[in-house]
Amino acid sequence: MTDVTSDRRRDLEAFANAGGQPNQPEHPSERPPSGHALVRPTSGLAERVIGAQPVAVYRDENKVLQKLAALAAAAGSDWFYRFPVKNNQTGQNDWIEGPSIKLANDVARIFGNNVNEVREIDVGDAWIFYARFTDIETGFSMERAYRQRKSQRSMRTKDADRQLDIAYQIGQSKAIRNCIVNSLQIYADYAFEQARDSLVEKIGKDLSAWRERTLQGLAKMPVELTRVERVIGRAAKDWLAPNVAQVIAMMKSIADGMASVDEVFPPLDSSPATAASTEGAREGGGAQEPAATDAATAAQSHSAAQDQAPVAAATDDALATAYKRGIEAKAAGHQRKALPVEYREKDRTREALCWQAGHDGAAMPSFAAKTEG
Repeated sequence: MTDVTSDRRRDLEAFANAGGQPNQPEHPSERPPSGHALVRPTSGLAERVIGAQPVAVYRDENKVLQKLAALAAAAGSDWFYRFPVKNNQTGQNDWIEGPSIKLANDVARIFGNNVNEVREIDVGDAWIFYARFTDIETGFSMERAYRQRKSQRSMRTKDADRQLDIAYQIGQSKAIRNCIVNSLQIYADYAFEQARDSLVEKIGKDLSAWRERTLQGLAKMPVELTRVERVIGRAAKDWLAPNVAQVIAMMKSIADGMASVDEVFPPLDSSPATAASTEGAREGGGAQEPAATDAATAAQSHSAAQDQAPVAAATDDALATAYKRGIEAKAAGHQRKALPVEYREKDRTREALCWQAGHDGAAMPSFAAKTEG
């Protein structure tokens, strides 16, 4: 009976590669070093904290909000991103903006008394990241999965291994960010709004310098300025503080690997509006004659009112842009009360009305032309 038990134990050790091999000396000191077990966990989390735990310093939510507001002023664009996604139903771009991984990390740190863990499972063409947030003070816990495709390209490089490493890190960061932001929704939203508003305020204090710095950053990417101007809806020389903040947030999304340059600033020949305009101008043999007639008429009108026409055209463009932004905001799920900050100024009431009309799905308002005293 003893021999049978001994043989079974020896066979099990051989299978697990954790002890001696068959026909090896029985005494441990005479056996060669053993290897790792064949069956062992390859992924997983540390022992899970379940239920509320006693802590040394309990959380003060008012102080948490105060610290977030103070840091938001310094963080600025580091705390949020913005990039467009084409809506296949409307054919227009919907804007996606939200908190960055840096914001999520800082919010979790300031919130305190929490544990964040992540594990991944390789499923062949992608990784599935499982991130878990646990508030040890209240016992609340949330786990979220994020699928990261290995084929994602965030930068131009011929090094496939480096690109794979970047894709892995992006997926891991997104999983952690999504879990923290959804677990601490109120705090993350507050930090995001504070960071965005503080950036606009900071830019407004030295608009020309920020505009120039942003243009230099775009040139280093590089990306054609006309592509950026088309997305923003106005020429670079006319960018206001909110416009510069938007561009900075878009550049941040590219730098963080959230989107590519072509996704954020589509090439000129890929614009549906540009394509439709080009086709309309070239469609049919007589399509160019009305265009020539319109050009001649426009030239005559310009000579008759040389000072007023540019102002009227700029105004019309601004109203059309506001109306379009209202449509895009509605498609992106933003509420009507989320009127852009720049349209809340007293001298931009018409643009605000156009934005609201676009959001409501109503026709674009028409206004009587202003006349000089």
